[in-house]
Amino acid sequence: MQIKRWFLTVDWCNQDKRGIFCDTSGNSFSKSTQHTEDEMWEILQAFAIILNPQSMELTSEELKQYHLYKPLAEYSNQYGIALKA
Repeated sequence: MQIKRWFLTVDWCNQDKRGIFCDTSGNSFSKSTQHTEDEMWEILQAFAIILNPQSMELTSEELKQYHLYKPLAEYSNQYGIALKA
């Protein structure tokens, strides 16, 4: 049985390129339960408006598909989006 975790995902300016929000080292905001809207806004702050956040459940196998890192200037390139390659 695959273990699933919930990840904070974003789609910058609704470009249909949803990926996992993470830092430059690949550390993401995952947890065992779905993120609440308040939690997502607390993490993303005002940029949540342009990032269209969603909490998405992924298995470890699905997570491996997200390895193309795109830094976000809004976070001084310290955070970005891990996209499917």
